[in-house]
Amino acid sequence: LIMEIAVCQLSATPLKAEPSHKAEMISQLLFGETVEILEKRPPWYLVKSKVDLYEGWVDAQQLEILPQIPQLDEDKLFICPKMFTWLIHCLNGEKQLITFGTMLTEENGKLKVGNSEYYKHDDLMPLHRKTTKDEIIKSAKLWLNTPYLWGGRTPLGVDCSGFVQLVFRCNGKNLPRDAWQQAEMGNHVDFVSEAMPGDLAFFAHDEGKISHVGILIDNHQIIHASGKVRIDAFDHQGIFNLSFKTYTHQLRLIKRLL
Repeated sequence: LIMEIAVCQLSATPLKAEPSHKAEMISQLLFGETVEILEKRPPWYLVKSKVDLYEGWVDAQQLEILPQIPQLDEDKLFICPKMFTWLIHCLNGEKQLITFGTMLTEENGKLKVGNSEYYKHDDLMPLHRKTTKDEIIKSAKLWLNTPYLWGGRTPLGVDCSGFVQLVFRCNGKNLPRDAWQQAEMGNHVDFVSEAMPGDLAFFAHDEGKISHVGILIDNHQIIHASGKVRIDAFDHQGIFNLSFKTYTHQLRLIKRLL
């Protein structure tokens, strides 16, 4: 059986839990992200993201099947660090909107997505470059007031782990999609007093499963997607929501990825 690969040709394509437009959106594919096709149930494809291995159903019209598996040259990867940028199609001049964290490959000075080529935009930055804690906080703060959206991965709507994944991706670190998976990365930070900017804090419901994540600005402030991307107070108990004046998330663990 030959592996079939497709690429997302739209700004953000919903990944569904079931092959139906009414089904829950569990994530989104960003422009240029490639997927492996696991099953076809026209007009739906069950796909697995080549970026974070997430699986879900996509409307086949939102993908372009690739003739061969693209060879990824890490040095030629560029990323969009701005919330929104427009690319121009080399042949027909059509505009394509891309969002923060969109990752594209450069070939001969142009950006190649499937069979299409786009002019390289000055906004794009090389993916592999040294990052700092400050850069991570700066990237995170760009997202302030983005609405919370279950399964979202764009500046028009993002969930807690999608926000963390994209902020770190933009700073050269590839993280899995869900909070519980992200919690398995990095090194443990044992005490809140030792937490540093850019550390990830994970939170759990009463039964203990990790259900929320945020990025520490320092050891008493956190930026996270809850209702919207916001900054709240943080301590050893968890997140103290400054609007509700109450604790909303119970701290489980802190991890350092840098």
